[in-house]
Amino acid sequence: MVNAWKPILAALVIFAAGVVTGGLTVQIRQTRPAPNPGGNAPIRKVPAMPREAQLRELSRRMQAELDLAPEQLGRIESIVRDSQERMKAVRDEVGKKIGEEFREMLHKIRSELTPDQRKKFAEIMKQHDERDKRDDRSARPSSSAAGKPQ
Repeated sequence: MVNAWKPILAALVIFAAGVVTGGLTVQIRQTRPAPNPGGNAPIRKVPAMPREAQLRELSRRMQAELDLAPEQLGRIESIVRDSQERMKAVRDEVGKKIGEEFREMLHKIRSELTPDQRKKFAEIMKQHDERDKRDDRSARPSSSAAGKPQ
């Protein structure tokens, strides 16, 4: 009778370990917190891993899990680096367009407001910018500061 409980107990231990591991992995890897509808507390974003660290992690995982030959790893790292440079150029271009669109949106909003509302709106935007700088400093590219309203 005691032997019948051993597999059940082992299964429960394995299940519990999986739940704990899964919970920790989600918490560590979570890059976007859940929306904060109506809440007053600021939502904190987990900063993204720097690109070089991402490349090292990808290389490490591929080497460990794919058993790559050194020549393969070198060629793949070169492919990833080249792609990252091209993606950076695309992100920079898109960032400029987003900044232009954001400024245009703010201009249109301001044109709909009364002078008193514009003053309050300016304060709201100032607080928003300060919160972004404080909470999101490491995750925000420095080039996006040009797209912020004054």
